[in-house]
Formats: sequence, structure tokens, C-alpha cells
Amino acid sequence: MRPGRALKEVLTMSDITLEINGRKVQGSLGDTILKVCEKNAIVVPTLCHFGGLADIGICRMCLVEVKGARGLVPACTTQATDGMAIVTENDEIRDLRRSNLEMLFSERNHFCMFCEKSGDCELQKLAYEYGLDHISYGFFWPELPMDISRKYFLYDQNRCILCRRCLRACEELAGHAVLAVRDRGPKSMICADVDLPFNESTCVSCGTCLQVCPTGALVDRKSTYVGRQEHMTKTRSACAFCSVGCEVEILSRDGEPLRIEGIFGQGPTSGILCSKGRFEPLFKANKRLNRPLLREDESKRDLNLNEALSVLAKKIKDWGINSFAGLISPQATNEAASQFKKLFGDNVFLIDSSAVPLGNASIEEIDDADCIVVVGADLDEEFKAVSSFVKRGANQGSTVVVMGSAGAKVNLRAAYRLQDEDIDSLSEVMGKFSNPLVVYGPGTKRLVMEFLWGLRPGVRQLGLARGSNIRGIEKLKIKPWKKNKEFKGLYALLGEFEVSDDLLAQLGNAEFLAVQSCYENEAVNYADLALPSRLWFERSGTYINTEGKVRHLEAIPEISLALPSDEEILKGLIRLLG
Repeated sequence: MRPGRALKEVLTMSDITLEINGRKVQGSLGDTILKVCEKNAIVVPTLCHFGGLADIGICRMCLVEVKGARGLVPACTTQATDGMAIVTENDEIRDLRRSNLEMLFSERNHFCMFCEKSGDCELQKLAYEYGLDHISYGFFWPELPMDISRKYFLYDQNRCILCRRCLRACEELAGHAVLAVRDRGPKSMICADVDLPFNESTCVSCGTCLQVCPTGALVDRKSTYVGRQEHMTKTRSACAFCSVGCEVEILSRDGEPLRIEGIFGQGPTSGILCSKGRFEPLFKANKRLNRPLLREDESKRDLNLNEALSVLAKKIKDWGINSFAGLISPQATNEAASQFKKLFGDNVFLIDSSAVPLGNASIEEIDDADCIVVVGADLDEEFKAVSSFVKRGANQGSTVVVMGSAGAKVNLRAAYRLQDEDIDSLSEVMGKFSNPLVVYGPGTKRLVMEFLWGLRPGVRQLGLARGSNIRGIEKLKIKPWKKNKEFKGLYALLGEFEVSDDLLAQLGNAEFLAVQSCYENEAVNYADLALPSRLWFERSGTYINTEGKVRHLEAIPEISLALPSDEEILKGLIRLLG
């Protein structure tokens, strides 16, 4: 099985029977002892082990006794065999595990009372479990550097236990292979590339390393020292920044999101996130639009929501509904889009025209492809989580073909680089492989698209659209906005969508412009009437991702601004219009 498939294990092998702590248990041929223990709810302590990563047995916390074996063996790297007799806990094993913990505490600075991870730290929990109230060894504690060069999170070498989870996750899960180990012994340190500061390295700040770290070595800047995870509310939702729709868990407190994590083994990308989904929503400094604004001469005055909707309803009644058009963001939920369609009928248009045909592949199928073709998609800029899958495939031996101007960083790992018009070469290359997969995006040329449509039925294809809900909006038969459309009034449902200068100029040509936005931006400055909108983590609803699957948004509790949802605002306007 390829390493990238380990997150969603497929058990097809025959059963084996073992004895663990005097109890008969079942496992599968090929399982490690640790895997059999996990399947049978037998707890074995670990630090370097993490589900989905190749085990290396470096922490020595999972040592167990196997009848007939010479000495204790690591459960995470020892294959279980039929008839094996195992003991996971006795005085000798406990003493050795405690000794291992003492050495870890003696080698680095693990002052729990000063550490941000206190209460959420795996090393600390094991120390409590094994009664570690003093250290038998001298304290080594070398003064090691901290790397604070990254925008979103930092790395403290003094709290690193060298479990190498971050290093393995960076390569095996995220596909970037940025991290390595420098020096030897207790002076060993995790470094980026050839020992560069992280902000000068090829690190893309996806945060996978941060999420798998068991100690306080890697901590993010947003949630640091604001409370333990047990004091935070966890909300399961989906990222709404691109059409991939990664499954996420949002940790919040008092209505403020503090941390966003992937859910390993779940969602389109099995827990792999990018910086846009994991960090950017937490660090945006844009000024929120928190109340309706009405332009009067050269100034704007505040309104309450009922007053604002009355102004808009009167304008629509005076001019007639056909004098207005609705422009909708590709990030709007299905529920908001449905109400917008109900309000304006055929005069609703999609702001973003980058829709691409729906493919027949899932993102996870990239792991199985022996040839990955990337066409018309800047993966490292627009679809970073998908880029991880392509890079991971390259690491595991897949041939990568990049056609045209697709992302530069993916190009570095491409075995073939072709021009847009070089269809013959593409056909020849793809013909060499039994299981090719094509990833195409909004920059795909028509000639190439026609070639893709004509490929043999067995070739898997994944179409990537920019907006999170372009698929859902397409299903409502909402067409892209065109420049030559002329309406006296425009109502732009933007949310968090960033308007281009070209569209901004078109909005400014309307006699009356209503804008519904999360932020006080240029579009709001142009607007005659501005209405507030919720951020994606404040919304509940659904959208359809690039695979054609329904993704569910769930609002965090106690949101800081008591705003109605987009669909509630639209329903209120529809009621006023009768």
C-alpha cells in the first residue's frame, strides 16, 4: 500500500489470532502489534506514532514483551504473527518507559508550567500517567534557537522531542518534504531545507506539522496562551475558500475562532489543509461591515436592517424587478443562492466565470494514479491542498506532466512540461501509463478541453473550479455575468468575495448599487446601500464541491456579531416585496 493511502486503511488480508495480556484477540495479516492493540482497545503509549505516518520506533515508549523474543520490541514496527503471545504492561516495561520519559525531560526544556501546550501535551500526559515527579538524570538543556520567522506559527527547538512526526507528515501527508534533521545526539534539531529560516525555505505554511506535533515545539500564534482545548468549543464544518471543500474542525471561544484543524481520514483531502483554509481566516485584519449603510450625498449614515431593506424594496418597486439584476458570489451557500434566484429569477448572474466541466474523479484518487497530468490550474496558488496530493504522488513514484502555465512549484517535480498546443505529445505520454489521472482548472484552453473530452472512458479526470460553490450555483441554472449586461439597479451578494477592478468599474456604472459584504471594502464604498454579511465560519448551510459532493457548513456558537444570515436577509426583502 502506498504511504499516502494509509489514512484510509483497506483491510483485505486474512485474520490472525494473538494472545495479548492473556486475552485472545484478532488482527489482520500485515498488522503491527500496535495496530492489533488499537483494534482491540488495548492502550499502548506512544509519542512518535501517528496514524497515517510510517512508523519508525524512535521514541521507545511502545516497547512490549513478546514470548520467545530477545528483549523488548517496539509494538509500532514489529509485525504481528499468528499465535504470538504479548505482554504490554508489567513492572519492567513501566520502569523502562518511565526511564525514557525522564531522559526526554532531562534533554530539553520541558517546564510545563510555562508551556503553552500544558494540558494539551502528549508528553505531559504520559509523565502524569507514569508518575514522573522527579528526574533521576542531570539536566542537559542546551540553548537551542527558536524560529519565529513564519507568519502563523513558530518552532521552539527547546521543546522538541525529535519524534520526527512533523518531518514525516510534511513528506508523507502534505507532500512538501521540506523538513530534515541536522546534527546528532541531544544537539539534533529539525531544520527546513538546508538549514534555512522557515520564511526563506520552501515551507508553504500548510500547518500539517503543527497539527501532528505532540509537544509545545510547534505552536500557532492565534490560539497560544488563550486557554486549553478543553475550554474551547469544537465545531465541525467545511472550508469555503475554494471548491475543494476540506473537512475542518474549528476551535472557538466566546464566539471567536482560534484554531482550524483538518480531520485526518475525513473529507475530500483526508485532513490535509492549506494556509488559506487553516490560517488566513484567523488573521484577516479587514474591517468588518457590521451594520447597514445608506449613501446620502457624499456621506453615509447608519440604518437598522429593517430600514435598509425598506429602502431597497422601495427602489425595486419604483423601478420594477426587471430593472434590477442580482450578482452572486461563487462562495454563497445553496440556501442563499436559492433565495436570490427566487427574488430575481433569470436576472441572477454568477460573478466568477471560471467554471469548468465536472470531472469523474475524486481528489483521493490522485494517490492511485501512475501518471498525473496538470492542465490550466495553478495548484500552488489556488488549490494548495490538491497540490499536496500531486507532490505526494511525485514523491511516491508517479509521473507528473504539467501542461501550459500551471503552478511553478508543481513544475519543479514534473517529468514532462508541455505547451498548451502540444496535444500529440500529451497523448503519447498518457498512452504509456495504465492509470493516468488529469487535473484540469479554469485556465484550460478549449483545444485541450476538447482533447480531454475525447479520452478513453477509463481515464479519470478532476475539474477544479475557483469558487467554493460554483457547482451548486450552476445547478440552479445561474449563468456567468457578462460585461454587456445593462440594468439600472444591481444587488451584489459578495460575502467575503474579493472584487476585481474590472467588476468594480461595472458595479460603479449602475444607477443604484446595493452590496452585501462582510467587509468595508471598495465595493461598499461604491454602494448606495450596503448590507452586512456573515463570514464563512459564522454561516450554516450547504454547497457542492468540485467533486460534485454536498459539503456542510456549521456556524460556530456565540458569533461575535449578531447578524442574520444572507438567506434570512433575502427572505426579509422578499416579504417586503410581497
